[in-house]
Amino acid sequence: MLQRVLLALGLMTLPILAALGQAGGARANGVPQLVKLTYLAGVSNWGPRDAQGVLEFSFAEAYARVDVKSLPPIAGVTYEGWLTGGAGQPLLVGTIVPGADGVGVLETKLAGLTRYDYSVFVIAARSAASPAGQLPGDISIAGRFTVIQDVTGSPVAGDIQAGARPGQLPDTGQAAPASTRERLGRTFMVVAVAGGVAIVGLSFLRRRKRHD
Repeated sequence: MLQRVLLALGLMTLPILAALGQAGGARANGVPQLVKLTYLAGVSNWGPRDAQGVLEFSFAEAYARVDVKSLPPIAGVTYEGWLTGGAGQPLLVGTIVPGADGVGVLETKLAGLTRYDYSVFVIAARSAASPAGQLPGDISIAGRFTVIQDVTGSPVAGDIQAGARPGQLPDTGQAAPASTRERLGRTFMVVAVAGGVAIVGLSFLRRRKRHD
């Protein structure tokens, strides 16, 4: 009887833990890596200086999400996200289509990812004068990041760290994902509640045995 009660409690806890994991947006390499995008000196040369954004990405899962604001739609201009830097050619991440309010979102897989030494993400403005298949020369907001090094000094694929990770990211109108601390706190709370229920159940069974 006792084993059946404990098994039932365990099965009740599993769906809650699974839901917490999905809600937190956890990825294979832990906490999603974030890079703040601004009008970056030495890189940006076009567009509004008050535009902002956030890049969230994971090399391990070849995943990227970009949120921007104050990036106005302009006739004949297409906004593109690019990974640049390192020894190879820039990689096109995708196209961002901002609304009339200047807010835009891109969520995509990093197709064609073959190296991990990129160091800058930029939002470029493509016009009719831009060379086809290449990074346009007009660069709006951008952000730098660095690849984490292992003990041998070699890049670790799948673990990227923002070079200047901001203490407070700009409000792009999108809900922020839960942090690792928040997800762990929720998990521990569920485990504690399940443990309390188990103790109550055991006490009840012991009282029944004494009365019997």
